[in-house]
Amino acid sequence: MVFRFESLDQLAHQLELSGDDQDLDLPPGERFREGEWVLAHFCVGEESTSVAACVADRGAGVRLAFEDRDWVHLLDFTQEEDSRASLPPPSVPANRISYVENVPPNTRVLLVDDDQDLQRVVGALLVHAGYETKTASSAEQALDVLRTQHFDLMVLDWNLPGMTGLQLCMRLRQIGTRLPILFLTAHSASEDIVAAFDAGADDFVPKPFRAPELTARVMGLLRRSHLTTLL
Repeated sequence: MVFRFESLDQLAHQLELSGDDQDLDLPPGERFREGEWVLAHFCVGEESTSVAACVADRGAGVRLAFEDRDWVHLLDFTQEEDSRASLPPPSVPANRISYVENVPPNTRVLLVDDDQDLQRVVGALLVHAGYETKTASSAEQALDVLRTQHFDLMVLDWNLPGMTGLQLCMRLRQIGTRLPILFLTAHSASEDIVAAFDAGADDFVPKPFRAPELTARVMGLLRRSHLTTLL
């Protein structure tokens, strides 16, 4: 789900109008069921950020509701060093809240996906969570990057031009690469999940996904990988 604003001031004004409700109208033409979780992508010029949100009906029609940490991140996104006024509602702490705490410094994630919009969304999530993130648009490009650079984890899509994500995962395991691999893909049938793990994947998150869940899975996978290295 994409929201577009002409300026940060316009977005800040919309957030301020919501007050303590911490919700927004759905973009025109968007239809979702109550209770569904979505990834909301906010675009202001060339700047963008993404947060998780839940579709909710509080008696005045369906709207998009945000948890405190996601709302604070949106407020923080509207702030710039040039003296923008602080807008947090009384119930929300003014300090910045991250999706994942205590990310080790210089932790690097390689995101492999040919969808440029998804690259921006997931890349923004990972950067906001504290990870150094590099993107690749194909398996072949990812292999070239891995030959010269070190990464702590790979987030991999299944459908890629040329070599598929599944084939890339198998190839990396065949040559002995121990890089943790997390599949982020719309292939979510039981046989797909089995195929991913058979190919050597370490974790699997189906699309559509909830932003905090993705970053928590990344952190959990990194922790397991670190413990394995120590043993």
